[in-house]
Amino acid sequence: MTRIGLRGAPCGVVDAAGVAQLDTRKESFAWWIAASDRWHDPRRSASVRQRRIDGVPVVETKLAVPGGDVVQRVYAVADQGGALVHEFENRSPSAVVVAVPASDVSTTAANAGTVPQGADLGGDVRAFPLAHASTVRFAWPLARPRWRPGRSLDVAGLAACDAVVRGWVQACERASRVSAAGSELIASRCTTLLAASREVDALLHDDAACGVLAIAERVRMGDAVAAWVDVLADAVSRVARRPSDSPWSWRALSMAASLFTLAHENEAASDTEAAWQRCVDTGAQLGAAMGGASTELARAVAHAAAVEDRIARPKSPLATQLFSDALVDLRGTNFEAHGVHAGPHHRLSLAVRWHGENAALLWEVGGPPGLQLTAPAVDAAFRTSAAQGEALLRRAK
Repeated sequence: MTRIGLRGAPCGVVDAAGVAQLDTRKESFAWWIAASDRWHDPRRSASVRQRRIDGVPVVETKLAVPGGDVVQRVYAVADQGGALVHEFENRSPSAVVVAVPASDVSTTAANAGTVPQGADLGGDVRAFPLAHASTVRFAWPLARPRWRPGRSLDVAGLAACDAVVRGWVQACERASRVSAAGSELIASRCTTLLAASREVDALLHDDAACGVLAIAERVRMGDAVAAWVDVLADAVSRVARRPSDSPWSWRALSMAASLFTLAHENEAASDTEAAWQRCVDTGAQLGAAMGGASTELARAVAHAAAVEDRIARPKSPLATQLFSDALVDLRGTNFEAHGVHAGPHHRLSLAVRWHGENAALLWEVGGPPGLQLTAPAVDAAFRTSAAQGEALLRRAK
């Protein structure tokens, strides 16, 4: 099952056949395709292939028909009070017929649909022709209207699939972008961005450090920090008292100090930074345990933290260590990272290009001057406080 919804408001799931089930409705949003050979039900077809586009909550399902595929995409939009959208594209050489539930449906199709012929699909279902290389969209309100049942949506005015994908990706990359992490990092951040407030509250209760990281990710992706300050203060207090409870306590405190500074809570920022430094000094920064995470949200938060931790691990307000193990795993692979957390006051962007066994590093630090970068796991001789520059990291033989 793949979760779909809006920012901070999950609304349902999509199963392996592309059938959506909304939290607010009892009925499922199934679909069928009539091709030149027969009716095809994706729930009973071995030809179905599915993916999340770029890791975001937009699910694409391909169903094989004679000569090609019919491609279905399903996603949620906030437009016009919220809508579930099904988009169908005919990539086969012949026309097909698409059948969907008719209750509350609005569509870009030119007609109102007909009763399906040659199959008993059950319920109130309507069939719509779809020519070769054509696309049609259907939309249902996320919640059944109480006062205006049967109202129509302006489907052509709803956000298109590409725009929805782009919006999710852009929100995720406001936090940071790591080219080598691929769509998995975006998927983790979308999970965090989708989560309802009650889910973040539950995570804060179960694992205060992971909860702080979830809040930090949400703020980095555009949430207003003021909305989280009170719960953040309580969680930081618990993390500071028992840093050994989580392998991510050190990172949670570092990022929380950044959030308090952003919220102009200067005393809280200073106290949190001091707690973070004590955590680092006592060796409590263990790093990357994801296996013990008990919920999808906790695993998503831990994954995003681990991706950035491999690139940069803050050691003090003016010292960050690069590449804990990233260059071992990515030897020979060129990659870039932009906006990675490098301490309470700094963000880091860099690029790595390989020259045999050695790595050419280009970097740029955002924040107050003086942050010292080192890379002891790769080149013990590398050390710089320059805000930007380039160097050749020479691996020890």
